[in-house]
Amino acid sequence: KSLVSGKKVVVVGGGPVGLYFAALMSQKDPTVRIEILEKQSKKPVNAFGLGVGGRMKNRLSDIPGLYEKATTNIASIGIPLVDRSDLTQQMSSFVLDKFGGNCRLKYGEECVSVDFEGKRIITSSGRTIKYDLLLGADGVNSQIRQQLVQKEPESFQEQHYLEDIQWKALQLPKQPDIEAGSFKPLQHPSFSRGRVLPRAPEGHILLLFWKEEHGTDNPRGVETIEDLKQMITEAMQDKNKRGVNPLRKLLGFDQGDSSRKNNRQIVFDEAALEEFISKRAGRTHHLKINQYHYGDSVALIGDSAHAMNSLLGQGCATGLESTHTLVKCLGGGDQTAASIEEALSNYSQLATREAHAITDLNLIHYATKGRLTMLKALPLTLWNKLRGRSLLKRLSDISVPYSEIAAENKRLLNQCRRKFEKERRPFTN
Repeated sequence: KSLVSGKKVVVVGGGPVGLYFAALMSQKDPTVRIEILEKQSKKPVNAFGLGVGGRMKNRLSDIPGLYEKATTNIASIGIPLVDRSDLTQQMSSFVLDKFGGNCRLKYGEECVSVDFEGKRIITSSGRTIKYDLLLGADGVNSQIRQQLVQKEPESFQEQHYLEDIQWKALQLPKQPDIEAGSFKPLQHPSFSRGRVLPRAPEGHILLLFWKEEHGTDNPRGVETIEDLKQMITEAMQDKNKRGVNPLRKLLGFDQGDSSRKNNRQIVFDEAALEEFISKRAGRTHHLKINQYHYGDSVALIGDSAHAMNSLLGQGCATGLESTHTLVKCLGGGDQTAASIEEALSNYSQLATREAHAITDLNLIHYATKGRLTMLKALPLTLWNKLRGRSLLKRLSDISVPYSEIAAENKRLLNQCRRKFEKERRPFTN
């Protein structure tokens, strides 16, 4: 039993974090009634890949069978790599099959307003749903968080910024001239960086990043599908391959296959190309808030509470970790409280420390920007590597908290934070 035994929990957001809460809470206390609302009703074509590292695997393994089900379709780049839409589909299937008696999942419906005092939400379909506990798992543009910040700005103290980078993913079918497990870096004048990722059961995902400087949702010079095809084909060739950034190599970020070929023929998926051209570009968010709960009835989890650069690949793992902390605080483990309000307060205190630490750690990519900054960062990075505390090695050790890794890299992060503060842009709705 838990502090929410027999109560109604509404989860807004049916992504990996919301589904993980439903599975873990149902396993700990099957009397909890859970309803999940997911606004998307159609699986996206160009979903990006998630690396299932040790921390993410550890949390998915909390529920017997979930890790195996969630990673049914995986590729590998040294760690398992799963398409986010495949991950969500497998997790939702698992939750409904195993916990369907107390879990409901509604697609194509989202929360449009919340009455926090009356403990009810109104959905896009006009439904009014009462809750005992409301979980905001609705992503970085969370409606629930935005309403809380408007209601209690002093309590939440939102720090929400954008980096000057836009990004999109593009799915490719099986390629005749690209290795199945390719992790090839991409280079082209139209974008600042890119990467080929393997996709299961076959094909690849391209991740492209470019500076927001020309007011459009596509890389420079890309207006039509033919423009996009030409850019990708040129980027796949190796004739203009640049040198390796020494700091990125030392940090372990410039890995990739060493094959060189200048006449690769690229096969495209027309539906994926159309979606890429028409879809709004993703943004790189930096989000920290002072607390993750409101009173005795609302909690934020996942990207609705914390968002970061994707460099270290810890975004989803952080969301699962904070959700695990929430369930423990509600009585699903050894950290029990006398009331739901006390449990949610404990959750905020524990989860913000670790989430803020990994959000700051992702600023480390600023150390690779500019020759002077890189020269200052090299000795600090090398020192940690020599004493066996390289960043990626520490992140792969699931027993080491993010806050401890941040403390080990304090001087380097201070440099990166100063550069970030000069370049960041305030987020506006």
